[in-house]
Amino acid sequence: MRYIPLILSFVFFTACSTARLVESHSPYRAEKPKIEKILIIGMTPLTEFRESFETRLQKEFKKNNVEAVASVSVLNGKLAPGESTEQQLNNLEKHLLEEGYNTVLLSKIIQVESHKDLRSSLHNLRGSYRSFKSDYYANQGIFHGDNINGDSKVYHTETSIYTLPENRQRELLWQGEIDLKNPKRVRKTIRQYVDLLISRLKWDGVLPQ
Repeated sequence: MRYIPLILSFVFFTACSTARLVESHSPYRAEKPKIEKILIIGMTPLTEFRESFETRLQKEFKKNNVEAVASVSVLNGKLAPGESTEQQLNNLEKHLLEEGYNTVLLSKIIQVESHKDLRSSLHNLRGSYRSFKSDYYANQGIFHGDNINGDSKVYHTETSIYTLPENRQRELLWQGEIDLKNPKRVRKTIRQYVDLLISRLKWDGVLPQ
């Protein structure tokens, strides 16, 4: 019976929201590592979107008894968005471990033009990155708007949660894809996106129900 509220929430989001789940997966089939302290990084050139997204998701994690921190309060002075080197990322990971983080959430906004393009992009993205550092380094151009233009009707988002320190076999804890259709109001879009993301994390056993 505990699954009924989650099922109803998915029906609601599908019917009423611009945020739609495409799919999600986790390489862990048995018990998943517990998220104890997580850094939230939203990769987008839209500063207002990034700050609102990170702050709202931070609050939702805390509601679920997970210590969460928005990157806007951590990365300043440590990483230059879109210009970070591998050494800087190594230093950042060391700093995060020293501060007690055991996970990092990386959420990317990637522009696509159609569902056909979306499926193709998912096929190319899945399993492409072995760790938080490789994912961030390869996609940091997003901060400069390399994948965004004003004519897009669909925005695809990919959210990945990586464990720290790196386990060479299983860094990726969870990955999900959500697309946003014709997002017009930032606050409403972020609310729908975060609510759907949290619901899916519970459904997939990453967060307790």
